[in-house]
Amino acid sequence: MLILHFDQKSIDATKGILQYLGYGSITGVSVPARVFNVLKSEKFDLLFADFNTINMYEGEFLDALRENPGQVPVKVILLIDSEIAVQDLKKMYRDGITAIIKYPFQLNEMEKAIEDSIRSVPMAVSKTIRKIRELDFFSFLTDEELITLLKISKCRNYKENDIIFEDGQPGDRFYVIVDGIIVISQMVNKKREQVLARLKRGSCFGEMSILDGSPRTARAKAYDDTVLLEFDKRIMEGYDDIVTLKLFKKLTHIFSRRLRGANIKIKQMMADQAKLVGRAQDAPVT
Repeated sequence: MLILHFDQKSIDATKGILQYLGYGSITGVSVPARVFNVLKSEKFDLLFADFNTINMYEGEFLDALRENPGQVPVKVILLIDSEIAVQDLKKMYRDGITAIIKYPFQLNEMEKAIEDSIRSVPMAVSKTIRKIRELDFFSFLTDEELITLLKISKCRNYKENDIIFEDGQPGDRFYVIVDGIIVISQMVNKKREQVLARLKRGSCFGEMSILDGSPRTARAKAYDDTVLLEFDKRIMEGYDDIVTLKLFKKLTHIFSRRLRGANIKIKQMMADQAKLVGRAQDAPVT
């Protein structure tokens, strides 16, 4: 792993956390230009790049990293010390950032960022848009709007039985299934897992936490090899273009439809219960 940060103490702190998590072969550099020299002589899978360092030395560093001929592909995790503007965040995603983590690092957040980057796969919009266009979830967007949306999303690969999120975890993103099946479940009495739903291609999940900011209320797990589009809440909160507004409208429509479906089921259950009570009352006494 490679760390880019202008401050040596921050490099040492990040290195220490990675070593604690069991990762080896960690190199730190303080100047963006040195990243390219290091990558020419040694292969690294992940680059932890400090947002302030990138801005301080070379504003087009990520572009150069992505376009450098002969460069061994490396996935980039952005290190931030405070919330950054939505426009900057969108640009970072477009420039190839695969995950973001904020100082001070928590171990579980560091692990999650690494997992996100490992599962992140390049998405060639020109090859993907036709397949995505087939999904009803995106039918409300024009082709131009869909391309814009895909550029601010992340494509993640999950293997069978991989956990996407756990019950009780903070909800900061939602997902659309491109391929595969996702199982939504809850633990009953901490012993038995109860399946609530099996979601197929084109379904979305995790949107409740995006809409109301609440923790996850269930577990989401990959039933088989699965490809997901991931949408970060911070991106969608930037009400600066029509795409994010239309996306929120779509999520609200889905939420309302599911709520109506739940109400219908509750009414049916109450009616069935009333019938059972009536039959019990009418039954002859022997």
